[in-house]
Formats: sequence, structure tokens, C-alpha cells
Amino acid sequence: MKIIVKNIAAVMLTATLLSACTADFEKMNTDPFGVSDEELKQDGNYVGSHYVPIMQSIYFNTTGGDWEFQVIQNLNADMFSGYMSTATAFAGCVNNLTYALNSKWNDRCWKYTYEYVMAQSKKAKDKCAEDVESYAAYDAINTVCRVMGMSRLVDVYGPIIYSKYGESMTTSEYDKDVDVYKSFFTELATASAQLKKGISGDCLAFRSDFDGSGYAGDMAKWAKLCNSLRLRLAMRVVKYDADWAKKEAEAAIHDASGLLTADDDIFEITGHSYKHPLYTVANGWGDCVLNASVPSIMGGMGDPRLSKFAKNNKNGKIVGIRCGVHDLDKYPEYKGTPSNPGIVSNLYLDSRDEPAILFTPAETYFLLAEAALRGWNAGGTAEEFYKAGVKSSFAQWGVSGADTYLESHAHPIDYVDELNSEYSHAAMSPALSPCYEDATTNEERLERIITQKWIATYPEGMNAWAEVRRTGYPKIFPILVNDSQGKISTEEGIRRLTYTVSEYSTNANNVAVAASYLTPGVDEGSSRIFWDVKGKDNF
Repeated sequence: MKIIVKNIAAVMLTATLLSACTADFEKMNTDPFGVSDEELKQDGNYVGSHYVPIMQSIYFNTTGGDWEFQVIQNLNADMFSGYMSTATAFAGCVNNLTYALNSKWNDRCWKYTYEYVMAQSKKAKDKCAEDVESYAAYDAINTVCRVMGMSRLVDVYGPIIYSKYGESMTTSEYDKDVDVYKSFFTELATASAQLKKGISGDCLAFRSDFDGSGYAGDMAKWAKLCNSLRLRLAMRVVKYDADWAKKEAEAAIHDASGLLTADDDIFEITGHSYKHPLYTVANGWGDCVLNASVPSIMGGMGDPRLSKFAKNNKNGKIVGIRCGVHDLDKYPEYKGTPSNPGIVSNLYLDSRDEPAILFTPAETYFLLAEAALRGWNAGGTAEEFYKAGVKSSFAQWGVSGADTYLESHAHPIDYVDELNSEYSHAAMSPALSPCYEDATTNEERLERIITQKWIATYPEGMNAWAEVRRTGYPKIFPILVNDSQGKISTEEGIRRLTYTVSEYSTNANNVAVAASYLTPGVDEGSSRIFWDVKGKDNF
């Protein structure tokens, strides 16, 4: 009997202990050093943790992966834009620079943007949607970053996966490129309204420690960036639909939040251990050198910014090299003859700890100049904005003499190749000068505006390449050898990158539909995206 009672007591004690344990099971199995989603929501970390990765990935930041940047952007847009070239005999000199498009290089731009920008943006968007009123400013800044990142992808490839992103891992439908742009404008208009709530204190303020840019959580600057980005994209579509472009541009220009026009409005990716990838590619590996078009245009016009854009070579001069040289192995002297590129506001690229500049006040002024030149309500004249843009760029790069430069009648100079005279070429725009008054037609005025915008955008090749394709300016030197087997015109240049091998292997039907949206409906480097209208004048 005592044994039975003892056993019953033991069972009851065990049951009591188990009950107590079960009641506290969740508490006991929660990491005492961690925090819950609810706790994260209280201080913004729940959403905010995604923002630095989104921002830094717009241009590039993967520690130790500078080779990725090289194939994502440097060996395509940076070269196609006329900013840079190479003295390295990649693939026996048969590569992107000779228009033999290399899928092993060009696929990475697509993959990287989806893996980093779009994936993180979707996570942030979904979390903001759980409490959209509180997270309105967060949602807006996510939108601005996503549109900036994905607009670069549209401009590189054309139709992309956007509205259906995340619905399938392998068989996602593409949007027409024009429809993606329509989404961009709608999203930026919404973001502008949301940022006004943030500025007025009607929602959670964006914390500076979540900001991977130089804005440090300043929502007023983010609002300016939102409008300026809208203006950039509006001008991009002007040859496709001028009325549409005007509507979007004027909405951005006259929004109460303003545009990026102050000296400290520069949008740059910095901080949070950000490392600029161009430093290693140019200074570490020597794979990236100055394009001959830069010293031809800037050197000829006596532009003092040139000394900031590039370093003197071994002979104490700033010189470039044309793209598409076939016999680099024959002339090993090319290594060290062209100048290495410089970078950022008033510094050479002497450290990886430098920001990537993605939008400048100077660009805003040149966008306004073009809008005014087209007769839109820009709030000033094209000449006023043009001169303001040049002065802003001079200030950014820390050089003086803008007023004298703007009165100069100096012109681009011929390119003289020091190693092979057959590679030399006459100046592409022998009548171009910095002086706005020298222009007598709107086309001549536009060439000045876009050329100065090209200079001010340096060294960010994706934006510059888009403008070269859209307007034909500045006129850059053609490649020396064309290995495209007749698929790409030397005169017209590469218009886009082709879709990836992985998309063809896993999503072939949708890729075929996407290609049909291009002009002329095939997936080639010569095909054009919607805003790149062939045969249509700028005016």
C-alpha cells in the first residue's frame, strides 16, 4: 500500500512538473539573447534591417567580390558609355569590347540585381504592408531604392520580371519595359506622398542607422531624390512619348518637396563598411583604364575636372585608349600607357573607402536644362540651368574656373594613339565647345547639355550609357574591331545586353515573349528597348 501511494504521489508530482514545463515551454525555448518580431517592430529593426543591403546593392557591394562588379557593370556599361576601356586581353581580345557578347560576363548583372536589390526590397515591402501607416516613410524609401535599382536593369536588358516577381522561382512572366516604366512613375508618385508624411511626423521617422547612403535618415533629401529620379526617368522616355515625358517631368519639377539642387544633396552609397569596387578593378588589377573619348573631349575643351577624373600615366600625361583593340598582346606597353580612372567628388580613387555617387545636383540641373529646351515649364531657361549644372559639377569636384570655362570656345581634340598610329581618330565633335552661346540650333544646345551631363555623371557608366543611346551624345569613338558577326553595327553600338543562360534553361517560354517586346523582336545586342527609338530625331 505504501508503494502504491508513493507511486501515485510520484505520478502526480511528475504531471505537475510536466504541466509547469509545458506552460513555460515557449519561454524556455526562446533565445534569451535574441528579440522577437514584435520587439523588433517597436524599434524599427523588423523592417529597417533590409535597407543597407538594398542601397549598397544598387551599384555594388559584396566584400571580396570585385570581380562581380567587373562583369556586372565595368566590362559593359562603363565601357559602352565611353568612360573606360581596358588594356587587358580578355578572352584573346574577343569580348564585349569587340561586340562579341560574353554571357559569362553579362548574365551576372541580371542575377545580382534580383538576388540582392529585388529580394531585399520585397522583404521590406511585405513587412511595411503589415502596418503601412506607421511604415509609410520606410515603404517610400524602399520604393525609391527599388526603382533606382530596377530602372538600371530595364535600361540594360529591356523587358524584365517586375510585377510578377516572387510568384514563381523559375517561370516568372516578364513585363513589357514600357509597362515597368509606367509602374515606376506610379510608385514614385506614391512614395513622394508617403515621404511628406514622414517629414511632417505622421509616421515613423526613417532611422539614420538604417541608411546606407550619405543622407543619414534625412527624409527631406530622400523626397528630393524621389522627385529627381522621376525627372530622370521622364526624360528617358521623351523620344517614345513626349507628352508622357512632359507630364511626369513637370509633376516632379513642381512637387513641393523639391529636387536635388543643393551642393550637399549628392546621393551616394557610403558607410556601413561600404567598399568601392572600381578601386580594385582599376588600381589593383589594372583591368580598367581611361577611354580615349574622355581626354579627347575634356582635354580639348580645357576642362580642369580631367585632372580629377584620371591620373597621369608613366609619361606624366592623361591619355586613354579606344575600345576594341585586337592586338593588346602585341603591344604589352598598353599596360601603363593609358591613365587609370579617378573617382568621386574631389579625390582620386586612392582608397576603397570611398562612396559610389549615383545622383548629383549637376545632373538635376542638366535634366532641367533639357526640359526647358523642350519648352516645358521647368522654372527657368535652358541656358540658366546648363550653366548652373556646370558650376555645380565644378564645385563637386573641387575645381575652380567655371565662369571662364563657360565662355570657352575650345573644342575636342583628335585622339593620337602613341603605340599604333592606325588606331588614332579625328575628334568626333570638332565644333563642340563649353560655351552655350556657340550653339545656334536646339540640337547643338542639346549636345552641349548632354555632353556636360555625361561629364558630371562620371564614372557611373549605366546612367551615362543610357543617355548615349537615347540622344547619341556625346559622340564617342567607335570600336576598332567588331566581332559580332554582323549582328551589331559599329556605328550604332551595343543597345542592350542579352538575356541569361539560366533564364533560357528554366524560363524559356517567358524569355521568348520578352524578346518579342523588343525592336525588332529578337534577343540580340542590337535590339532596342522601348525608349531607344531608332531613326527618330531628338526634336
